[in-house]
Amino acid sequence: MSLTRSEPPLAGAPVEVRDGALVEAHGGALVEVRDLTWRPFGRREPVLSGVSLRIEPGSRVLLAGPSGAGKSTLLRALAGVLTTTESGDFSGSVLIDGAPPAGSSVGLMMQDPDDALVAGRAGRDVAFGPESFGMPRDEIWSRVRTALASVGFPYDEDRPTNALSGGETQRLALAGVLALTPRLVLLDEPTSMLDPSSAAIVREAITSAVRASGATLVMVEHELSAVVRGVDRLVVLDPDGRVSADGPVGATLETSSELLVAQGVWVPGVPAPRPLEVDRALCAPAATRSAGVSVSPGDQVLVSAESVSVTRQPRASVMSAKRHLPAVQALVDVCATVSAGECVAVVGPSGAGKSTLTALMAGVDTPTLGQVRAGAALLAGSGTDVPEVIHGWTSRALAARFGWVPQQAEHVVVARTVREDVLSTSRLLGLDDEAMQARVDGLLKVLGLSALAGADPHHLSGGEMRRLALAGAIAHGPSVLVLDEPSVGQDRLTWSAVAGVVVAARDAGVGVVLATHDPLLIALADRLITLSAGRVVDPEAGPSPSPRASALSTVGAATSQGGRWAGLAGRSGPLSVLLASVVLIFGAAFISDLRTALIAVGIQIALAPVVLGVGRPPWFRLLPGLFAVLSVGFSNWLLSPGHELSTGVLAGLRVAFFVLPGVMLAARIDPSTLGDHLGQRLRLPARPVVAAVAALHRFESLGEQWDQLVRIRRVRGLGPGRSPRARGHHLAALTFGLLIQTLRQAGRMAVAMEARGFSAAATATVTAPVGAPARRRTWAESARWLLADSLMLALGLAVAGIPLLLSRF
Repeated sequence: MSLTRSEPPLAGAPVEVRDGALVEAHGGALVEVRDLTWRPFGRREPVLSGVSLRIEPGSRVLLAGPSGAGKSTLLRALAGVLTTTESGDFSGSVLIDGAPPAGSSVGLMMQDPDDALVAGRAGRDVAFGPESFGMPRDEIWSRVRTALASVGFPYDEDRPTNALSGGETQRLALAGVLALTPRLVLLDEPTSMLDPSSAAIVREAITSAVRASGATLVMVEHELSAVVRGVDRLVVLDPDGRVSADGPVGATLETSSELLVAQGVWVPGVPAPRPLEVDRALCAPAATRSAGVSVSPGDQVLVSAESVSVTRQPRASVMSAKRHLPAVQALVDVCATVSAGECVAVVGPSGAGKSTLTALMAGVDTPTLGQVRAGAALLAGSGTDVPEVIHGWTSRALAARFGWVPQQAEHVVVARTVREDVLSTSRLLGLDDEAMQARVDGLLKVLGLSALAGADPHHLSGGEMRRLALAGAIAHGPSVLVLDEPSVGQDRLTWSAVAGVVVAARDAGVGVVLATHDPLLIALADRLITLSAGRVVDPEAGPSPSPRASALSTVGAATSQGGRWAGLAGRSGPLSVLLASVVLIFGAAFISDLRTALIAVGIQIALAPVVLGVGRPPWFRLLPGLFAVLSVGFSNWLLSPGHELSTGVLAGLRVAFFVLPGVMLAARIDPSTLGDHLGQRLRLPARPVVAAVAALHRFESLGEQWDQLVRIRRVRGLGPGRSPRARGHHLAALTFGLLIQTLRQAGRMAVAMEARGFSAAATATVTAPVGAPARRRTWAESARWLLADSLMLALGLAVAGIPLLLSRF
């Protein structure tokens, strides 16, 4: 047994590492909840109603209940972040060790792991909490590496967070909680997106960490059988947000089994639920209904993927990390088909490429190699102008034949109410409105959403949002239904409804493709496609030893820059690069004639290989800057007396002198490293610096969110029309949708940051005793000023001084 010991600044007891698990030696926290009631604004009924609990230190509590019962809300209340971004009526009290929840004693893992991402690299993301609580740098990285290893994270700490699958992101989020070694651990469905083997590793990591440290655990899970042995108490919330059962696990399950099953709790030992009997007419394809054709299972191929490969190139933006990011080979030479009346399950470990393949089969993504073709059965009745390759279909043609539920179900919202959202595609397709309203009402009833028909979709729970996405994907009668993890977050009753819709759709002649880890859903499939490392494998042979490792190494080697000169900017820190960009603005003020402008810009071009390195310049990054240069030049030419061309050219070159180098240099700045330098070298306040860095990382993901919104609107029939007015309307709708998504994600990220100690340093400074040293945020990486930084700044000053020298001589 290995044992190391150190003293963290915000904990009064030592931290240990035993057998690879982080251990906080001072045990668990006492939790007291007294008559807690919470009703968010916009809801008529409270989400939580009169909840009272006392959880003794070191207890391991499993929190269960039906979908929408308020389990995630209760966890946020225990973490003290319930009102961080939400407003509503709050009454009662929550105390941790006799005080309101705060500090490193509480760690919260949220339901959607993407909400917790605050850094561009895995190691820095896990380090966020220890940094916030002022831990020494050596201890931060010890905690980071141990936490990543304990959850079976398959990459090192330099892995870009935007290259992770949903399951890998879930492991990373859990590592961020364990790195804090909190006295109260709050986990919201920590294994919901993991394959069984990965989920077992994560559950073992949770059990080991909690038992070794003595921490108090409150964990939300729908599937109880896999976790009951690791907990000693079961608390169940009913659909009204009240405690309906509470006690030791065995006794509670024995005495309240029937009640819990009736409420939808996955009680161990009780036979699995059967799919709900759903009227096939609610799920029948519109083409089949109109033609009155009966389709036999498997007799008509609807979609076929022919030797498709997908290579994900790293997305470059105005500001991105200066280190080289390899391309990701998501799929390699995969063939797949789905026929009418057939259910095909795509299975495999986390990160195997399941979501990528399902997106191809839904027609919302394009393969790098190969093609995805529509079969004759799908093309029938689609018109002569519809090509065989489905990526070329118009939005209307795609929506008429396909329904798609992505892994991030909340992105599918396209209307203001639940009912209008489900009706939107059928109305755009011009289907009979009266018949469609009856069909939608039937689907909402089956999926348990009737009571929420008039609610804002954004106020739904995670499980409710997935059922809404399913209703919206099937309501208009597609011939192909593609679902990505449709059963995540469902209780027994809602799982039965989801499975019933899947079975009814298949039996009605729909070709169903679903990516899932759910063994009960897999058992309903007619055929399996097993993926590992982006390739179809024999399920009997098992997964590859390292998912995606071979593909990553191949593509990374092919795209690496080898020993090429990375440029002075590549060897410099972000502060010198930023300062070098800023000083060019002052130099532009001395460009007063065309000769000076041409010489100054020419010198910049000559120095570009020295500063930016050797290689193909990413010209597309310059497009915003070039647009600014042309706009300024054109406006000055237009407004000049006699429309002097030289006046416009001079104005454009003056702007180009500082804008274009600034854009190229900004691309070499890593947001996390910039934050390190601003906080350590310039000693700017930590909170605004950290918030700005997190916002910059979110800014980096806006392109991906935009692409996802484009896919969703396209498959829902909301793609751009051909007229300029229609395209303008589409662009405005996308922009508004992205704004809404960004604001909501920012709110959830704020909750995640608060749960990981974002305000800890500021709070500790205010509450520190008189005369005691104030605790300050620490930084996981140093901000050194190197010789290259001095050279970079000197070169920037020299180039900025060229116009001044030319004007004098």
